[in-house]
Amino acid sequence: MSSEWTQTTLGDVCIKITDGAHASPKTVVTGKPMASVKDLTRFGVDLSSARLISVEDFENLVKQGCRPEVGDVLIAKDGNSALDTVCSVSSLLDAVLLSSVAILRPDPAKIDTDFLKFYLSSTDVIDYLKSTFISGAAIPRVVLRDFKKAEISIPPITSQRNITSVLNALENRIFLLRETNATLEAIAQALFKSWFVDFDPVRAKMEGRAPEGMDEATAALFPDALEESELGWVPKGWRVAKVYEVSQVIYGAPFASKLFKAERPGRPLVRIRDLKDERPGVYTEEAHPKGYLLKPGDIAVGMDGEFRAYLWGGEEAWLNQRVCVFQPINNASAAFVRCSIAPLLAAVEASETATTVIHLGKNDIDRFKVVVPAPGILAAFAAVTVPLYSRLVVGKQQAQTLATLRDTLLPRLISGQLRLTEAKEQLEDATA
Repeated sequence: MSSEWTQTTLGDVCIKITDGAHASPKTVVTGKPMASVKDLTRFGVDLSSARLISVEDFENLVKQGCRPEVGDVLIAKDGNSALDTVCSVSSLLDAVLLSSVAILRPDPAKIDTDFLKFYLSSTDVIDYLKSTFISGAAIPRVVLRDFKKAEISIPPITSQRNITSVLNALENRIFLLRETNATLEAIAQALFKSWFVDFDPVRAKMEGRAPEGMDEATAALFPDALEESELGWVPKGWRVAKVYEVSQVIYGAPFASKLFKAERPGRPLVRIRDLKDERPGVYTEEAHPKGYLLKPGDIAVGMDGEFRAYLWGGEEAWLNQRVCVFQPINNASAAFVRCSIAPLLAAVEASETATTVIHLGKNDIDRFKVVVPAPGILAAFAAVTVPLYSRLVVGKQQAQTLATLRDTLLPRLISGQLRLTEAKEQLEDATA
């Protein structure tokens, strides 16, 4: 490590270290957002599902310092994800925070905001912080008066900014890929809703209009009337059927946990916890006779906790028990199956929220029913959405490659073990 690096503490390099509100105002239908640790992401605070509080309560909490400022660093402080998620505030956040999020206000003369964010995101630093500053058996939490004493090692401010320029280049590329993927997903979902939920082409023909954004051949596939079914009004001639008409369901196998390893050799194993980030945390050399290899483009669903239909973009991996795959059949595309089962999964989740841990069972899936159109319509939908999903998977894989490079470079850069010239060369190779 360079002799220019300084050993100091978080409390010394930050003007302020605090957290959000310790009181939780009443939730309202229309108001201002109040974010908690669940709304924290690596790329900032996602307010899309944040609960709302009254304007009066919001303004009172702003006066109490519960709204972060531009340049602040936010870190998960309470719960099972304590210290796992860190982000910076790059633009004014129209939200206040609960106490589960810590607010660090860097002293710009001592430490760069993004350097602090990346520093606290390093796995080595996270391990140190978790082993030293997390307390509480039932609900893990960080005590801020102790957290201020956390030791950190930093280079001069100019070197900090040079280091963050490399890491931000990777982070920005990953963010753009994620945004592109979100757009592709939104396009597929909007088309599914138009064709198979709102029945826009059918309603247009019922009114004597040509369906919008559709060629004559595709428009001719849709009927011009609706009829009643067990699921309500559906296009005439379409069927209500079990999900097995459009998808085969494959269940993961019970791999022996005693054979799990943190590193290769072996093939990665996908557990429920790995679905969201698409980065399996364990490997196994076991080849289960009933095992299924999860492949890029598969639709995977965890069967405990929250039920989400994930489009897998990670590497090929064994599927562990309590994870299943919905594999499209009979002309159905992955987008059709995924969009069809999403509300069914949500309904099961909503019906079991009273229990401590919610489960999805085969009996639940056996009851899943979907509206099945004519094969020609399924083929027309696939013609549009298969290329979208292919681009989605490629985008996920590219983002994963860049994230792996970022996570490799990060601890070496923020510890002074890797020269900037070497890091820039690796960055150029990865983004060429």
